Amino acid sequence: MVATAILTTQARQDLRGLADEQAALRRVATLVAQGATPEEVFTAIAREVSEALDLPLVEMCRYESDGTATVIGATGDHPFQPGTNWTLDGPSLTAQVRRTERPARIDDYAEVSGKIGDAAREGGVHTGVGAPIVVDGRVWGVVSGGGGASVRLPPDAETRLSRLTELLATAIANAQARLELRGFAAEQAALRRVATLVARAAPPEE
Repeated sequence: MVATAILTTQARQDLRGLADEQAALRRVATLVAQGATPEEVFTAIAREVSEALDLPLVEMCRYESDGTATVIGATGDHPFQPGTNWTLDGPSLTAQVRRTERPARIDDYAEVSGKIGDAAREGGVHTGVGAPIVVDGRVWGVVSGGGGASVRLPPDAETRLSRLTELLATAIANAQARLELRGFAAEQAALRRVATLVARAAPPEE
């Protein structure tokens, strides 16, 4: 009888978690459909992850070709804010996820070396969990969440974060595509402006 009660309770919790994840997906998908900027979408995703896992500090990073990671979305008061770029020179979550292409967790940042580890300790980050963002079959970035010394990661934190990240991967891909298109449009506009000067026989100095 006790076992049945436990199973029923667990099933109810699982269903509630699934419903929360689907609600998060709907909110983010609505933002994308409404034409929100990529920055707004990335920030919304960070907020949804924070609420779903009850973790106060969340960041989303995009891996760069030079071996660094750029923060593109965040929530909470910590050093890893949008626009900052980090060298993956230590065993941080960001570095581990890129190397293994799998979820990872750090229960104590006290011994984590490198720039990210130093910044985490200085910013009061004690523990964290990260999951890869897979876009077009490759690890495009990472979502990480954590908190201070009072925050305890649940045993299934990696599984829950991975599942939520997989659900939101399409929204992330769409937002990134929009960001790339915006950059392409800006380049084309710059080219047109310069070409117009040339066509008007502007002096070389101009």
